[in-house]
Amino acid sequence: MTTPDTTPAFPVCQCCPRRLIGVEVQRGRLVCRPCESRIDAELGEVADLWERLPALLAPGTAGGDDAGDAPRAPGPSGSKPPANLAVLSLLGGGVTEPLLVEEDAWRRELRTTRHYRLTPGRGGQDNTLRGTVKWLRLNLYWACHAYPDVDDLDRTLRKLLGEMRGLVSGDRRRREDLKPCCPMPARGYNEDDPETPKCGGRLTYDPRRTVIRCDTCRRAYGPADWDLLGAAASLITLPFTVPAA
Repeated sequence: MTTPDTTPAFPVCQCCPRRLIGVEVQRGRLVCRPCESRIDAELGEVADLWERLPALLAPGTAGGDDAGDAPRAPGPSGSKPPANLAVLSLLGGGVTEPLLVEEDAWRRELRTTRHYRLTPGRGGQDNTLRGTVKWLRLNLYWACHAYPDVDDLDRTLRKLLGEMRGLVSGDRRRREDLKPCCPMPARGYNEDDPETPKCGGRLTYDPRRTVIRCDTCRRAYGPADWDLLGAAASLITLPFTVPAA
């Protein structure tokens, strides 16, 4: 989890810039209810997209291996792989492994206060995916109240869904890092206070959604808001041209 170097002036959600309301703070929430609902829905979407990936294994289907970031087949240059390697990579552990990392971390946290099982072996990839997603969804409410790094799962889901949605839709454009870092006020501070520290998080551009996001403060900016980041004044290096107003 990435956090500012200073203590926030008020509690904010781990996964978005929203200030936690009084009842959420009283109940010990670390993640706001809208983000909890969103993460639960995204876990469900991972399971749904997983079911669609096998149909894309044949070369030439949506999200094919001509994408620049697709794994390369061994053999002479120009040889054709027998299957869509990008899909094969996801089905072979590219989805389950990062989710298992999150489940392992949650279980370690649970074992600090009670006796709790290690992550069980669930067999093949299909059973592992279903079991891991089910376990994370069942324990999401606990995590949003007691686990300090739910935003790690949030980032993992964003990356996985970006890859899976791209394969299913055939749009393989990837997020691009921007420079310099996020110049906006840090989460949990009064944005009108000139003494408020800057966020300093990493900015990325998502071409499929035409949005710039900060991985630290969780803000998202559409084209109408890019001038807030200094993009219109060329203070941020963008992988595209900002249209004139």
